[in-house]
Amino acid sequence: MSKHSMGLYTNLDWNVIGAVLGIGVPKTPPRPVTGGLLHRMWRVDTEQGTYAVKVLNPEIMGRREAKHNYRVSERVAQAAYKKGVHAVPARMVGNEPWIEVSGSHFMVFDWIEGRTLLAGECTVSHARTIGDVLYGIHALHINVDGLELPTGEEVPIETWRGHIKRAKQRGVCWGVPWEYLLDEVVCWSRLYGEAVRNLSEQVVVSHRDLDSKNVIWSDEDVPYLIDWESTGYINPTVELVEVALNWSRLADGAADKKRFQAVITAYVHAGGVPRDEVSDAVHATLGGTLAWLEYNMRRSLDDEVFGTEERGLGTREVRHTIDALKRFTQTAPECITWANEILL
Repeated sequence: MSKHSMGLYTNLDWNVIGAVLGIGVPKTPPRPVTGGLLHRMWRVDTEQGTYAVKVLNPEIMGRREAKHNYRVSERVAQAAYKKGVHAVPARMVGNEPWIEVSGSHFMVFDWIEGRTLLAGECTVSHARTIGDVLYGIHALHINVDGLELPTGEEVPIETWRGHIKRAKQRGVCWGVPWEYLLDEVVCWSRLYGEAVRNLSEQVVVSHRDLDSKNVIWSDEDVPYLIDWESTGYINPTVELVEVALNWSRLADGAADKKRFQAVITAYVHAGGVPRDEVSDAVHATLGGTLAWLEYNMRRSLDDEVFGTEERGLGTREVRHTIDALKRFTQTAPECITWANEILL
């Protein structure tokens, strides 16, 4: 995929796109929606209604498995919606959840009036609601064809070493001394690998990215779950503590005990029975963060695939993710204690 493909985000013929998606011609110029770290989202108002149109990242869509993954994830979102979860699945275009127009891929969703919450805006009440919602998803025992069991594989040390070496050669600043970064990443990766090996084989199909950016709260405080593209099998205890970590995060990155415990307490009161050791579950949450770090290292460095804007975003996300991993190292012990106060 050429770096020039990133220009497709701005050179969009919305009259054609609206017609192909079946939503009609925009009444006013579509407005970009802020917040996306992988794709671009637009609000589109037509005579037929108001829609959220997602322009999919061309690098992601260039991967061999991408279209299959979107088909499967949207089947999960549809299944959750039909069983009463406030999921927001894509509107099907023919038999697909996406459509290709002039080399770009688009998905369309019904527009949900409401707002997502910043870390400092989440309350104990929000956390309690999310814990209840999470158990509701786990209790559905969703089963769709095409999902693969997670492997729990670690990113090879040579991959990390190669990224860091290239960054050093190119003078890309990730905000961490090179001689320390590899040691830290390897330590986090090994901690994750050991935890995964200790986990039971219990898995459920779930959202797998249920943090505050993916929940829209309506005016009536109803949580609508968006962005199901990460959906798949996951150990339920791992997802529980991961959601608790996300919804307890304060503006400065620290964790709030009351919100953390509110998620877990609500999950348990709803009927959830975590079976794995909390310490293993907490450390297993490192997998998603490390995968995001590795992707953004590549995004920061590869000028054959990513344009200037995307590389800049990758560099910022590398710094942000490294900071998050360091905070995790500091907060994990107390979060394990907080969870065990409820579960033991």
